[in-house]
Amino acid sequence: MAWQIRSLPEASARARGAFRKYMSGTDSALLNNFVTVVGKVLAGMAHEFELRMAWLAKQMFLSTATSDQFIIQLCSDVGIYRKAASKAMGLSVIGTGAPEVTYPAGIRFISGSNTYLSSNPATADALGNVSFPVVSEAVGGAANRDAGGLLALADPVLYPELSTVWTVGDAGIGGGADAESIDEMKARGLYRKQNPPGGGKLTDYEDIVLSVAGVLKAWAFRDPYAPGFLVVLFLFKGRPNLIPTAGDVLVVQAAIDAKRLIRVDDSVAAAPVALPIDITINGLSSDTADVRAAISAGVTDMLYERGKPGIAGDTFTVSLSWIDEAISAATGEDRHVLAWPLDDITLTNGQYPVLGVITYGA
Repeated sequence: MAWQIRSLPEASARARGAFRKYMSGTDSALLNNFVTVVGKVLAGMAHEFELRMAWLAKQMFLSTATSDQFIIQLCSDVGIYRKAASKAMGLSVIGTGAPEVTYPAGIRFISGSNTYLSSNPATADALGNVSFPVVSEAVGGAANRDAGGLLALADPVLYPELSTVWTVGDAGIGGGADAESIDEMKARGLYRKQNPPGGGKLTDYEDIVLSVAGVLKAWAFRDPYAPGFLVVLFLFKGRPNLIPTAGDVLVVQAAIDAKRLIRVDDSVAAAPVALPIDITINGLSSDTADVRAAISAGVTDMLYERGKPGIAGDTFTVSLSWIDEAISAATGEDRHVLAWPLDDITLTNGQYPVLGVITYGA
């Protein structure tokens, strides 16, 4: 039976009873009697002590811990540490320079309030075209840039032959992430306790990817027709629908290459393919902006908590009842009719469920 914290009246009654038992002649039932007052004081102290003990008991287990310091300690016990903010990296920013001239590492580029340094020397071709791999000087998700974005040369006086405007390559600049939250670290700690290392099982590769700053979830799959091939699909913080960019994939792939087992012939990181799920809702009894926003947030949260990618031979099904349940749980919703989709949705080929367009009918 679970330990029950006594209420103040219960603790007070126990204290008064103890006085009567061990101090003959006392009467703790008299109003404002000295014994009555002391009993109430002792009851208050006992109640606070029991509340504190109950709180400490919760901190003993990672699943129930609420204190940041206890969560950090419990996670460290299984080798899980809080992920620091990370720098963004890009394979190439493209521009022009003097033909067949080699430029050093350390050339600075700028975009908004973020600056980037070329991480390796690069040589211009015969036409003067040149590209540099870059890394951001600051950490955080704000340093990421999409493919085709523009950077400016920060020190044109030092390199007057270089173009002043540079284009981010097809892989973009990615991998930058803010520091991990305590709740995200707690989720990784629980995952690690539930999936201890197993000498190369799928969860080992998921753990490698989850250790990369910015990664929120990861799923490892083996191809049933190619036993030596392994793919890890993952979600990345701060991206539209949490779908990682090509730059994010490069950073995660580097982490896999650094730790993968030799016996695995090929293990690659990949971005899931977003599959928008359009929804039609009729007969919404409280059709207000707040209710619609709550429904949208509820379905989005449900897909994140319960959804995962599917592949050929290991498909994933989004149950129609999950969508209905998420809509019904929205604050202010009283009644609705789910008109679309009509059946469960099966995902394959790396598809990941995301919320599409919600249409409200009569």
